[in-house]
Amino acid sequence: MLMIENRHFTDAHQRDCARVVAALHRDDFQSRASLASTLEMTSTAISKIIADLAERHIIVENAGERKNGRGRPATQIALNPLCAGATILSISSRELIGVLIDFKGNILARETRTVGAGANADEMTAIMRSIVSALIAKCPSSMIHVGTSITVTGITDIKNRIWILTSRWPNIRDFNVEEALLPVTPTVYLFRQLDVELNARFTEQGLFAPDSAAILHWGWGIGLAFRTKADTTQFQSGPFGEIGHWRFNILEDRPCGCGNFGCLETAVSLGALLPTIREIHPDTAEDEETVADQIAHMELASRPEIRMAVRLMARALGNVCRILFPGKVFITGPFIANHGIFDLLQSDFEAEGLVGSLTLPTLIPDRSSFDYVLKGAAQPLFECALDRLLGLTGSN
Repeated sequence: MLMIENRHFTDAHQRDCARVVAALHRDDFQSRASLASTLEMTSTAISKIIADLAERHIIVENAGERKNGRGRPATQIALNPLCAGATILSISSRELIGVLIDFKGNILARETRTVGAGANADEMTAIMRSIVSALIAKCPSSMIHVGTSITVTGITDIKNRIWILTSRWPNIRDFNVEEALLPVTPTVYLFRQLDVELNARFTEQGLFAPDSAAILHWGWGIGLAFRTKADTTQFQSGPFGEIGHWRFNILEDRPCGCGNFGCLETAVSLGALLPTIREIHPDTAEDEETVADQIAHMELASRPEIRMAVRLMARALGNVCRILFPGKVFITGPFIANHGIFDLLQSDFEAEGLVGSLTLPTLIPDRSSFDYVLKGAAQPLFECALDRLLGLTGSN
């Protein structure tokens, strides 16, 4: 949903133009009369706004179907989705996935690069720039490219656009994403992948969203995001939720890529468990989506290494719930595709209990999350596009 409440408007007409664009962004193909009624504007004001937006090529007018009675059919107003576009970079396993989206969030082009485990900041910079440049080159001639959102795993400094640490690429530390990409894109946003995903889930559920929820990803990394329904900031501003680096005495002699010993990831991550899985199925891949398909029907839950990983995950999740008390917990990643593993996790989690008479939250498995990541990362880009299209200045 396009948010306009905090935009900087120089006059009332500009604000009303933004309101019409936001209404069409939410619900395309409306008549002038329906827009006037919904936004409580006069027909004269709507006509002036429509003329202005059409001149800027932000909207298109099409003849709609006749609904009732005689006469000409009502003209339907819709956004021109090609008036603005943006790029989004996200991570899947050790792949960097880039997409070009239009002003309605439709994917127009996609670029994917594999990034080796030993990649450093210079190599990551080159790969990011190549993806974004390739996508921008595919923009239609009339499209304004407004910027790029990058969603990453690991520890981040969102405010300063710094990617502090990720277990997938241990040689990338304190990586300034904004400096890396500003030569090829006008605006750069950095977000934790789980934050934008959870925010998109709240937005989709609207009034039916829980009072609070957490999302836990169990794959190459183990990460957590949390928010409440009343939270208007949408995203964590700094490091949060890296439960993969919680340390356990039972793992104290296992080195972790973060530099410590005994981190949860050393026993439960995909990287830690792949050798065990490959003892049974040597051809198991490294990509999370492919692994999810491959292990879906494997008999893994009885393996001692898997059993210990599940027990540790249940304990960590139980501790999370005793700190945050979420109403729901979404669990994503390749391991929950295996029913035996998920059933075991749920059983161990229920055995954890909560506090007193308080009940544990519902666990909701969902291995597919890219659409939510895309929606969440697109939100600030849509607002940036609104600013550019309407000529707003001084916007955040």
